Amino acid sequence: MTQSLTIESTLDKCLKIFGLTLCAIVAAFTFYTILMGQFTAQVQRGIFLLACGCAVFCLKPFNKKWLESEKPTLRWANRVVDLSLISLLTFAVVYLFLNYFEISEYREGLPNNWDLICYAAGTIACLDAVRRTDGWALLTVVLLVLAYLFLGHLIPGFLGHHKITYQEILEMSFGMNGVFGIALNVVVNVVYIFIIFGAILRVTGAGELFIDLAYMLTGRFAGGPAQCAVVASAFFGSINGSGPANVVSTGSFTIPLMKRTGFKPEYAGAVEATASCVGQIMPPIMGVGAFIMSEITGIGYGAIMLAALVPAILYSISLMANVRLQAGLRGIERVPEDQIPQFKKSLIPRIIVLVLSIAAILWRILSGQTPATAGLTGAIVLLGASFFVKEMRPNFKTLIKMLVEGGKDGLSLTISCAGIGIIIGGISATGLGIKFSQAIIGVGEANLVLALIMAAACCLMIGMGLPTAASYLMVVFIAAPAITKLGLPLITAHLFIFYYAVMSAITPPVALCAYAGAGIAGSDPLKTGVMAVRLGAIGFLLPFLWIYNPELMLMGDHVVANIWVILCCGLAVVALASANTGYLRRKMLAWERLAILLVAFGLAFPLIWVRIAALVLGLVFYLFIFSPSPKTNPMTTSDQGALR
Repeated sequence: MTQSLTIESTLDKCLKIFGLTLCAIVAAFTFYTILMGQFTAQVQRGIFLLACGCAVFCLKPFNKKWLESEKPTLRWANRVVDLSLISLLTFAVVYLFLNYFEISEYREGLPNNWDLICYAAGTIACLDAVRRTDGWALLTVVLLVLAYLFLGHLIPGFLGHHKITYQEILEMSFGMNGVFGIALNVVVNVVYIFIIFGAILRVTGAGELFIDLAYMLTGRFAGGPAQCAVVASAFFGSINGSGPANVVSTGSFTIPLMKRTGFKPEYAGAVEATASCVGQIMPPIMGVGAFIMSEITGIGYGAIMLAALVPAILYSISLMANVRLQAGLRGIERVPEDQIPQFKKSLIPRIIVLVLSIAAILWRILSGQTPATAGLTGAIVLLGASFFVKEMRPNFKTLIKMLVEGGKDGLSLTISCAGIGIIIGGISATGLGIKFSQAIIGVGEANLVLALIMAAACCLMIGMGLPTAASYLMVVFIAAPAITKLGLPLITAHLFIFYYAVMSAITPPVALCAYAGAGIAGSDPLKTGVMAVRLGAIGFLLPFLWIYNPELMLMGDHVVANIWVILCCGLAVVALASANTGYLRRKMLAWERLAILLVAFGLAFPLIWVRIAALVLGLVFYLFIFSPSPKTNPMTTSDQGALR
C-alpha cells in the first residue's frame, strides 16, 4: 500500500514538474520567436497548442474527485486519462508537422484515414482541455456548434444549412479554419507577450505599486478604499488583461479594507469586480484589447486609443461617484490617517521603473512597431531596470518563476481561443454568422436602437464565462459586420462590441469577475453579480451614448463642440450615479431620484436645447432642493466640501 502511494505521489509530482516546465518553455518560446522571427503559421500555433494543452492536462486533473478519491482505481483512471489525452494531442500536432506540406498540396479537402484520425484525436483533446480551463460553459457552446454542423441540414427554414460531411467537419475543426484559426493566432502573436509582461510586474512587486499609489490618492476621502479599488484596478488591469486575475490581485487588499470601513460584503466584491472592468477599457494598453482590435480591423493603435479614452474616463468617473455617494449614504467615515500609506523617497525608483516600461511600450507602438515587439521591449525594460532597484531585483529563482507564471497565466486564454476557433469555423461554414448579421440589419433598417440592443445582447450572452479577449474574438465576427453595414464607422462598431465583451464579466448568471470578488468578500456570488451590474450601469449605456454623441470618441470637427458634449455627458454620468445611489448631499426621495434620472438623460441627449434645459434643472435641484440636512446627512462638513 505504501509503495503504491509512493508511486502515485512520484507520478503526480513528475506530471506537475512537466506541466510547469512546459509553461516556462511557452514563455521562453514567445521571447525567442519575437526576437528571432516566427515559424510558419502551422508550426508556430501548433507548438503553442501542444505545449499549453499538455500543460493543462498535467496541472488540471480530468476529474478532481477521482484524483482525491480513496479508491485507487479512480485515482489511476484519472492519471490514465491525463496521459492518454497528452498522447492524443501530441500525436495530432506532430502528425500535422510531419505531413503538413503533403496535406496542403495533395489532400486538402480529401483527407485519408490517418488524417481523419489525427483530426479526431486533436479535436477530442482540445475539447477536454477547454472543459478543464473554462468549465462547461464554453465547452457547451463548442459542442452545440459541432452538433449544428452535423445535424443542421435537418433543420428546416432560416436556421438550416447544406449538408456537411463528417470528414469536412473534422478537417475544419482541427485545421486552420478551426483550432488553429485567427483566435489562436491573435493570442500567439499579440496577447501572450503582454500576459508575460503582467507576470513580470507581479513577481517583481511592481504591480503592488499600483495599489499603494491608488490608496495614497484616494485614502483621505470617505469611501477611500472603494475608490482605491477603482483607481488601482484601472492601472493594473490595463496591463494585466484579465478581469478575474485583476480582481484577485487588487481585491485581496481592497475588498477586506472596504469591509472593515463599513461596506457590505456583496458591495465590496461588486466594486472590485466592476472596477476590474475599467482596466480592460482604459488606454494606453486596454488589457491588450486595443492590439487585438488593431490586428483585426487594420485601424492604427493610436486611433483606437484616442477613441477609447473619453468613454473609459467617463466609466471610471461613474464608479468613483457611485462609491463616493454610497459612502455618504451609509455614513462611512474616512480611514484614519495612520492607516494610509505615505509617499516615501524609496518609492521613486520603483515608479521610474514602472513608467519606463510602459513608456517603452507606447514608444514602440507609436513608432510603428508591432504590438508583440512593443510588449517584448516593455518586458525587457521592466526586467532590466528592476536589477537596479533593491526591492525589485530578481534572482535566478525569481527569473524562473517569471517564466513559469508568465506561461501559466496564458494557458486558459490559449485553450479558450482554440475552442473558439471551432466556433468561428462552424459559424462560417454554416453561414450562421451571415444570417445573424442579416437579421440585425433587417431590424436596423426600421430601428437602429433595437438592432444595437440585439447586438449587445448577443455580446453579453456569448461572452459570459470567457476572458475579455476571447469574448471579443468570439462575437466580433458575428456582430461587427452587421453593425458596420448599418452605417456606423468601423472603429465605433468594434468598440461597441468590445465594451459589451468586457461587461459580460459582471453579467449574471456567469459573471467571472463578480464570482472572483464574491470569493474574496465571502458574499453570495449572484447578489454580488447583481450589485456589480447596478454599479456598472453606465458601462452598459456608454456604447449607445457615444454612437449618438460621436464627440465622445473625439470624432467631432470642432474642439469647442467636443468639450461641450464631453462636459455634459460627464455631468450626466454623475447624475446617473446619484439617481442610482439615491444620494446627493442627502438621501433622496423616490420622486427626486426620478427627477435626477431625467436630468441625466437630458444631459446625454444629443439636442443642445434639451441639454441646456437639463443643465439648468440640475443646477436648481443641486443648489436649492438638495440642501444638506443634519438629520438625514451623516457626512461631515469637510466631506460635504470635498463632494462639492
